[in-house]
Amino acid sequence: MDEYLRLVALCAICLAFQFLRTRYHGGLNAIPGPFSASFCNLWKILAVYNDDMPRRNISVHQKYGPVVRIGPKHVSFSSPEALHIIHGSRQAYPKSDFYKPAAAPFEGSPLLNLFSVRDVNYHSSLKKVIGGLYTKAAVLGLESKIDTCVEMFTNQLRNRTRDDGPTNVDMSLWVHLFAFDCLGELNVSKKFGYLDTGRDFNGFIEGSDKVLIKTGLSSERLNQTSFLFEISQDQFTSTCRSREPSLVKETIDKNCLSMAGHDVLAVTLRTILYYVARSPRVEDKLRAELATLVTHYGSTDAIPYTETSKLPYLGAVINESLRIHGNLGLINERVTPPEGARIDGYHIPGGTIVGINPWVIHRNTEIFGEDVETFRPERWLDGPEDRIQEMKRNLFSFGAGPRMCIGKNIAMMQIYKFITEFYRHFTFELASPEKDWHVIGNWVTKQTEMDMLVTQAKPGRV
Repeated sequence: MDEYLRLVALCAICLAFQFLRTRYHGGLNAIPGPFSASFCNLWKILAVYNDDMPRRNISVHQKYGPVVRIGPKHVSFSSPEALHIIHGSRQAYPKSDFYKPAAAPFEGSPLLNLFSVRDVNYHSSLKKVIGGLYTKAAVLGLESKIDTCVEMFTNQLRNRTRDDGPTNVDMSLWVHLFAFDCLGELNVSKKFGYLDTGRDFNGFIEGSDKVLIKTGLSSERLNQTSFLFEISQDQFTSTCRSREPSLVKETIDKNCLSMAGHDVLAVTLRTILYYVARSPRVEDKLRAELATLVTHYGSTDAIPYTETSKLPYLGAVINESLRIHGNLGLINERVTPPEGARIDGYHIPGGTIVGINPWVIHRNTEIFGEDVETFRPERWLDGPEDRIQEMKRNLFSFGAGPRMCIGKNIAMMQIYKFITEFYRHFTFELASPEKDWHVIGNWVTKQTEMDMLVTQAKPGRV
């Protein structure tokens, strides 16, 4: 018995020593944060497990300030200065191991893409190879493909609704069906059949959601998305046989990278529809602006992106939607250089995981005003121009600096065109306006429980 007690005491001493060493050794002990975060990852694990990372991350910054220790070697920031140092400058820090599983296997080796690659120099070289395909000028050549998908969406929805009364539509699902088929059309010239069937017929969307909800980015996610790589391989290898194998890999990589954005595109579209529906004042102003444009086009004409992108209030609605509901809910993890870094008054040791959660910086009142919890598109139009530009610089929905999402221009075109045509052809309201939707606060902040009562709009009216 005495031997057993001595063993228990020894284990307790070892645990206490490890606890103290983790909490105070490593150079982060001066940074405030949840007590458990100083010696283990329990705070992060619980936040992700409960699908509540965005709100919990906001809460700890409100309690502890702009710099918060959320793990033994993990620090969360919320200032524009930190955003520039960590993400925005040319010397932006490399990604952490968190992104490693995003490199899917291809012909026996990892297929690194712009999202998964962690080496800064390799990322730069890869971006140079395909970056020209994603410029504003280049993506205009893809507009007709988006038009066909928007037209198919409106036709399918029209077939399921009436012009003499509202029809209940699961809009959370339908915008995802559109997003996935549209990205397929853009990247492999093939709609996958989601809009045609009106459902997640092969269970991919549901399966992908489950993986994202429970594990974020992990190797398990690749099992769900492997068919994207198979499709790209079949589609492009036949046309690239005369090229070097490396070019085939880059082509596949490029297309699969873009298709991976179906979930975040759907998040943004849901956000716009939901928040505008909850604000009649905003909806009236948006419809009035759209009405000035649609009268110049026939009911079956697709309104060009060059026209819709000029609408200031529509642009403000989109920016405000991107701000108030970030499409990603976790911190964009980066790793400090070996020599460490000085960020927001703290010396951060080399090898520390640092980063900014879009939800946190989008609630920074010094940047966006005191009413950060209010959906108010006018903040992007009113006030001094330098203040508006400061907000735009700190809108973190597509990332920042050299790691900014390469598909941003395509995504914005899809958003502008989808929203314009949806408001043009339908009127709608939330089926249960007294209830909030359900937000999954994990890696992708998907929303559910947003059924809408949809009615076909009369021709010529918005």
